[in-house]
Amino acid sequence: MSDKTFLLEPEFQKCVTQCEFWTKGDLTIERAQLWRFGTVTVSAASEGEIKKAIKERDFQERVCISDKFELFDNTLQDCVSDDLYFPDEMPEKESKRLSKIFSKDPERMFEKEGWKIQDTKLYFEANIKISATK
Repeated sequence: MSDKTFLLEPEFQKCVTQCEFWTKGDLTIERAQLWRFGTVTVSAASEGEIKKAIKERDFQERVCISDKFELFDNTLQDCVSDDLYFPDEMPEKESKRLSKIFSKDPERMFEKEGWKIQDTKLYFEANIKISATK
């Protein structure tokens, strides 16, 4: 283990996806936000361990940074899309209603409806540049 911290950032634009999972009872709604720029500060790994971990990608050719490292700080900017994915068993009328209220004030409206954020995952979808922080 290393005492250093490292800054991870995508090498190219449009390559950070943040997925939030909202639950209410047995239902889960996924919110996927695509960001154009972002950085993450991680620790508890050497640069070699980081390089080894980010070589392992999922079937969408992306790395789930939040599953692999402890995040100390993250900065995401310039969101280019914000999409909701509803469960198949949810009636279409309810999906449309939730989409409409979500577009006004996302988190507050979902919380008012009784949804709770269960998990957030952060993916980098391109080559990742690694630099030691001071």
